[in-house]
Amino acid sequence: MSIEVSKEDIFPQDYRGRLTEGVTYDYRNNQLIWIDIILGEIHRVSLTDLNKHEILKWENPKESVGFIGLTSNEDIVLVAAKSGLAYGNFKTKKLEYFFKYPFTDSEKDRLRSNDGIIDPWGNLWIGVMNDFHVEEVKEEGYLYRITPDLQIDVMLTNTKISNGLAFNNEGNELYWTDSQNYTIFKFKYDKDSNKLSDKQAFVETKQLYPDIESPEPDGMIRTENGDIYSAIFNTGTILHVNSKGELIDKIHVPAKRCTCVTIGGLDDNELFINTGNLKLDDFNHSINVDDLFGDLGGFLFRLKLKNKLYGQKKNIWGGKVE
Repeated sequence: MSIEVSKEDIFPQDYRGRLTEGVTYDYRNNQLIWIDIILGEIHRVSLTDLNKHEILKWENPKESVGFIGLTSNEDIVLVAAKSGLAYGNFKTKKLEYFFKYPFTDSEKDRLRSNDGIIDPWGNLWIGVMNDFHVEEVKEEGYLYRITPDLQIDVMLTNTKISNGLAFNNEGNELYWTDSQNYTIFKFKYDKDSNKLSDKQAFVETKQLYPDIESPEPDGMIRTENGDIYSAIFNTGTILHVNSKGELIDKIHVPAKRCTCVTIGGLDDNELFINTGNLKLDDFNHSINVDDLFGDLGGFLFRLKLKNKLYGQKKNIWGGKVE
C-alpha cells in the first residue's frame, strides 16, 4: 500500500520555514512544537486552537536550534542550541543558556547541536556536528548524554551527522541515525554502567533506495510495537519499517528534503512531517508561503491515518525548571 501526502495536508496553512525540524507532539496539551534550525526559531501551535501560533527566536543571528525537548513545565522547552543547552519560555518569550558544552576553542566555532532525545530516565542524549559555515562535514562530532544535574558523558566520538534517536520500551536498546553513512544503527544499552555495546546496522537506506544517490536517514519516531518511521532526506519519503528493520511502506511527500516525523493527535493516528526548502541556505531567496507549485519544502504536513499508530510518547527532561 502506498500512502501519498498532498498539499491539502499542509499544516499550518500560513507557515513555511527554511529548515524545519524536530517536530514534537506534546500529549499533555495537544500541542505541536517544531524548530527551524537555520533561523534559530521554536514554534508552537495548539491543535485545539489553530489560531494560536507562538514563536521563540534567538536574537543572535549566529545561533541555531538543533533539538527541543519537553520539560515538567508545559510552557518551557529544553533547547539544544549552537553551543549548549537553554530553556525557551513561551510565557516570557525568553531563550536563555544554562549549560555550555565542553568544546575546545576550535569546536566552539565549528560545532553545533543537531538531533537528540530524552531517555526514559530524564537524561538528554544530544548529537553535535559541524556548523553550517563549515564547508564539508567531517568526523568531528559527538553523541553526548547529559544528566539532569548536568553531568556529561561522551557516548560516541568521531561522528559526522548524528541524527534521529529512539529507545526501545525497556530502555535497553538505542537506535541511532548515522545520516552520511546511510544507516540507522542499533546498540545494546546498559543503564547501570551507561555503556553502549553490540553495534549493529538496523536499516541501511542505500539498500532500500538503490536509485537515490544520497538517501540520508534523518529524524525518526518509534512505535510501541517497534516500528520506526524515519524521514529520508533527498528522497521525498518517510520510511516505515518493522521491528526487524524490514520495509513496510514508503510514505511519499511533495518535498524532496524530508527532515523529521512524529506521531501524535488525540486519537494517536496522525503523522506530522517536517521538510526543508530546496533553497534553505540562500538568504537572497524569499520563502513564499503562497507558492504551492513544485517542491513544497519548508512546509509542515499533517497526515491523518485510519488506524491508531501507538507512537512512543516523548519523555520529560529531568532537570529542574521554573
